[in-house]
Amino acid sequence: MLDVIRRGQRWVTAIFVVGIGSVFVFYLGGGGGIQRGGDALIQVGEIRIDNYEYGRFRDQQEQRYRDALGEQFDARKYRDTLDDLTTRLVVERAIMALEAKALGLSVPKQELERQILEIGGFRNAAGRFDKQAFDNWVGRTYGSERAFREQQSRAVLVTKLIRVIRAQAVVSDGEVRTALKRKLEEIRIVTTVLDTSEVLEGYERDEQAIAAVLATRVEDVRALYEARQDEFDVPEQTRARHILVRVPPNADEATRAELKAKARAAQQRVLDGEDFAAVAKQVSEDPEAKANGGDLGFFKRGQMAPAFDTVAFAIEPGTVSELVKTDFGYHIIWVEERKAAQVRTFDDVKRDLAFDLLSSEAARDETLAQAARIADAVRGGQSLEAAARAEERTLNRSGWLRRRPDGYVLGLGASPELMAVAFTLEAGQSSDRTFKIGDRLALVQVLERQQADPDEIEQQLQAERERLRNQKMTRLLDTWVNERRNQLAKEGELVVDMDLIRG
Repeated sequence: MLDVIRRGQRWVTAIFVVGIGSVFVFYLGGGGGIQRGGDALIQVGEIRIDNYEYGRFRDQQEQRYRDALGEQFDARKYRDTLDDLTTRLVVERAIMALEAKALGLSVPKQELERQILEIGGFRNAAGRFDKQAFDNWVGRTYGSERAFREQQSRAVLVTKLIRVIRAQAVVSDGEVRTALKRKLEEIRIVTTVLDTSEVLEGYERDEQAIAAVLATRVEDVRALYEARQDEFDVPEQTRARHILVRVPPNADEATRAELKAKARAAQQRVLDGEDFAAVAKQVSEDPEAKANGGDLGFFKRGQMAPAFDTVAFAIEPGTVSELVKTDFGYHIIWVEERKAAQVRTFDDVKRDLAFDLLSSEAARDETLAQAARIADAVRGGQSLEAAARAEERTLNRSGWLRRRPDGYVLGLGASPELMAVAFTLEAGQSSDRTFKIGDRLALVQVLERQQADPDEIEQQLQAERERLRNQKMTRLLDTWVNERRNQLAKEGELVVDMDLIRG
C-alpha cells in the first residue's frame, strides 16, 4: 500500500479514475481536523482552498494510511507525507474543475439541489429531507452553505470531466487481445547466480600486500572497521546453566508452593555436591537447554528475563543462585564463566581487516571473471547450461513464470531486467548478458515457452479491456493535468502556502 501511495502523482490521478461514480459522496466526508481560519491555503486560478476543505481531504488520506498500516501508523512520522499528498490531490481536483469549465461543462442549480436532496443521512423518521440537520452539518463541516455548494459543484465538474475523458479512452479489441497474449504467456527458465560477496577459499595471507593496503588505502580499512563495529565492541558476557521448574500462569497458591518446594529440592541437591548438569537433565523443564545440562551458552545483558539477567550478572562464577522467579517459573542459576567487556581498537585489528579487504576483492574479481567467461561461452554458441557446468556453477530451474511488474522469481528475487530479456528469448536460447541483482550476478536461459490459452484470453477479455481503458484514461489525465499545472504555475495562478499547511 505504501509503495502505491508514495508514487504520488499517478496514484492521485488513479483516485479520479476509480472514483468516477462516487466523487459527490467522497466530497461529503467527515469533518476536517484543521481549525477554522480565513486564509486560503491553496489558490488555483479562481479557486481558493481554505482549511475546512483541505482538512477534509487530509483526514481522508490519513484514514487510508491508518487502514493500510494499522497499529504501525504514526501520525507524526507521516505528517509531512500526508501534507504533500493532500496538497497534490487538492490541486489536481481544482485544476480538473477549471478545465471542465473551460470545456463548457456546468452544474445547473437544479442538478445540485437534486443531489443534495438524495443524501440519505439527512432523512427524518418520515423519510423527508431534514433541512435543519443538513444546515447544522454544513455549518460544522464547511463553515457556510455557500462554501458547501461551491465545493460540491467542483466535485460534480470533476466527475463530468472524467466522463468526457473516459469517452476518449478507446481500446480496440486487437489491443486487448495483444495485451492478454503478452500477460498470459509463460516461460520456464534456468539461471546461474554468482555472489560477488562470497569468500574466496584458499586465499593466502600476504603480509607485504597487507602493508601496502595500510599504506595506501587506510581509509578503506577504517570504513570496514566502522561497518563491523559490533564485532570489536563486545560487552560483558556470562555463560550460565539453569534449572527451570515451570509455574503455570493460572496456578493457585497451593500449586505454586508445591512447585517452589520442588525447585528448592533441586537447588539443595546441587548445594549438597551433585553435578549441576546432571540435576538439570533430570529436573529442568526448559526443553531446549535440558539436554545440554541446562547450558545457555554466553549471553549479554538484556537477553534474558530481567530478574534472571540481574542475578546471572551479579553472582560470581562457580556460584549457585537463590531461587529466581520469572514469568516462566523458578530458576536455579549456575554461572560457569564471565567475559569482561572488550573493545578492540582499530590498531588491534587493522591488519586482519586489510586481509579481509584483499580477500573480498579477490573473491569479487574472480566472480566477475567467471561470469565473463560464462557470458563469452554463451556468446560463442554454448547454452548457459553447458557454460555454467563447465565453470562448476549451480543451475536453478524455475517453474512456469508469467510477466510481473517487479520481475520477481523465486530464489532470485526482484529481477525485472532479467525477466524482460528472458521473455524476448526463444525456447532453448540463452542470453549473454550478465544481470546485477544486489551483490549477485545472474545469467539466464529459456527452457520452454507456452503461449496464452485462448480460453483464458476469452475469460479475461472484458476485465482486461476495462484495465487498459482506465490505464489510458490515467495517462490522458496525467498529461492534461501536468500541462495545465505547469501553465498555471508559470502564470502565477497556482499558489500553495506550505507554511500555513505545515502549521
